[in-house]
Amino acid sequence: MHWWIQGRRISSLCASLVLVLLTACGGGGSSSVPDPGPGPGGGGGGGTVGDGGGNGGGTPVGGTEINPPPGPPTAHVLDSLIMPTPQSAAAPKEVAVASMAVRPKAINLALPQWSDAPTVVMPMPGMPMQIGAPRALSSLQSAGDLARTLRWTQTPDGGQVAAISITSGGAHGLRLGLVVDSLPDSAQIRLYRKDRSQTGFETTGKAINEAIARNRRVDGDTQAASIWWTPDLGAEEVTLEIGLPAGVPSSQLRIAIPTLTHAYANLALPMEVELRENYVPRNVGDAANCELDASCADQYATERNAVARMTYVGSDSRYYYCTGSLLNNTKLDYTPYFLSANHCISTQASATSLRTDWFFRSASCNSFEPSAQTKALQRGATLLYAAVATDTTLMRLNEAAPAGVTLAGWDARGTAVTGTAIYGLHHPQGDLLKYSEGQVQSYRNCSLNGGSLICDAGNAQSDFVNVGWSKGITEGGSSGSPIFVAGRVVGTLSGGSSSCTAKGSSDVYSRFDKAFGSQIGNWLAQ
Repeated sequence: MHWWIQGRRISSLCASLVLVLLTACGGGGSSSVPDPGPGPGGGGGGGTVGDGGGNGGGTPVGGTEINPPPGPPTAHVLDSLIMPTPQSAAAPKEVAVASMAVRPKAINLALPQWSDAPTVVMPMPGMPMQIGAPRALSSLQSAGDLARTLRWTQTPDGGQVAAISITSGGAHGLRLGLVVDSLPDSAQIRLYRKDRSQTGFETTGKAINEAIARNRRVDGDTQAASIWWTPDLGAEEVTLEIGLPAGVPSSQLRIAIPTLTHAYANLALPMEVELRENYVPRNVGDAANCELDASCADQYATERNAVARMTYVGSDSRYYYCTGSLLNNTKLDYTPYFLSANHCISTQASATSLRTDWFFRSASCNSFEPSAQTKALQRGATLLYAAVATDTTLMRLNEAAPAGVTLAGWDARGTAVTGTAIYGLHHPQGDLLKYSEGQVQSYRNCSLNGGSLICDAGNAQSDFVNVGWSKGITEGGSSGSPIFVAGRVVGTLSGGSSSCTAKGSSDVYSRFDKAFGSQIGNWLAQ
C-alpha cells in the first residue's frame, strides 16, 4: 500500500501571473507582480507550530518560533508565480573544493561494510519512506572523544584547523549527527569528499548554534533537537573540517559525533542503462512501471517546477523520502513557503535537516537522463505550522528558491468536490518527477494512529478526499505531494493503496482548504 497523487486537469493555468483575490464575501481584484524581495521570508509573517491537538488548529508545541500573522486571510484563490533570476548573485555557499583553503591531513575513521543493512520496503499509508538508518560511532560518543581524536594544524593567519574523514562502508550517502556542547560562533565548518569529485558545503558555528536553538525553542529540549545533521554529499565517505580563527583556543570546541545516518537507498541521479530485450530501464528510485514521466506532460509545465523531492532525518535518526511543493502568497514577494505532510515532517529538528531537490526530472520525455537544471537546497527550513488532524505541514525554506522554480497557486474554496478532475506531481520512491491523473471519488474522515492511516466514509465537511486514478499511481516517497485543479494546489497526499496491478485502488489526500482555514491562510494570504 502507498500514498500519493491526482488526476486530470480541467483547464490550463492562466498564462499571465495574475493574483485573484476572492474574499469570503466573494469580491475580487488583481495586483501586478512586484520586484523580488530580498530573499527568504522577505515579507512573510510568522507562525505557531502545532501538532493539531485533534482539531487541526496548530496548538504550540514547545514554543512559538515567530508570531502568526494577524487577521483572517484576504484571499482564497491565487495563481502561480515564477521565481526570477536574482539581480545580483550571492556568494556561493556550496563552494568548489578547489577554491577552499589548503586543508590539514584528516584523521580517518571507517565503519565496516554494513552487510546486514536494512532493505528498502514500501511503507504503510501514513508513513514516510525510509531510505537510511543510524549507525553508532563508538569512538566519538562524547566531546572528549572527538577532542582527543582531532589533530590541530596552525594556519598562516594564526588560526588552527583540524579534519576527520568518516566512512560508512556501502553507504550511498551519509549524514553526520553533531551534538554541540560548545561551538564558537566564529568557527568555520566545511564538508567535502576526499575524492574532490563535487562541490563541498560550508557554514559557520553561528549558523549551527542558531539552528539548534531554534530546534529547542520549537520542539523542546529533546535529544533530536540537540543534533545538527550535516548535508549528504552522496558517497560513503565525508570529511568534516573545523577551522578556528586566531585567538580562539580549541578548548572552546566541544562537540561529539555519536551517530551517522547511512543511506542504503541510492539517492544518486539516475544513469543510462543498457537496453536489452524484454528489459525496462529503471530510474533512481525504481518506481513502478506504470508511473508516468512528468517531462512528457507539457500541459503541466508550470506546476511541475513547483514540486521537489525531499530528504530529511527524522527524530528517530532515520533517513526519509517525501515530496513537497512551493506555494505562492498574496504579497507576491517570493517567500519560499513549502507545503508537505505532517507524517513526513512535524518537528523543527526534521525541518532543519531538510534537503530539497528541484527540477529533479528527466531531461526529455522518457529519456531516463537527469535534467541539467537539477539543483539541491541543503540549508533546511523553518517550521511554521504542523497539524496531525489534517496531516499538513507548512515550512519556510531557509534559502531562496532557485530561479525558474514555480511558486504554485492554490485554491482554498473547497473546489475538489466529488467528481472533480485532478492531477498530481510527485517523486515515487525518490524517483524523477512523475504525474498521475484521476478524479475525486468521495470525502473521507481519516486519522493517523500509531503510524497508520485509518479512514472511513465522510461528507463535505471532512478533512480528506479519496482519489481514483485513470493514469499513473503513487508510491512511497510521494507522500506530501500536491494535487491540482486548474493549476492550483487543492490537496496533499496522506496515503492510500494505489498500485499498477490493483484496479480500483485509490489514495487519500488532505484537503488544502481545511488546512488553509486552520491557520495556513494566515501566512499565504495577508
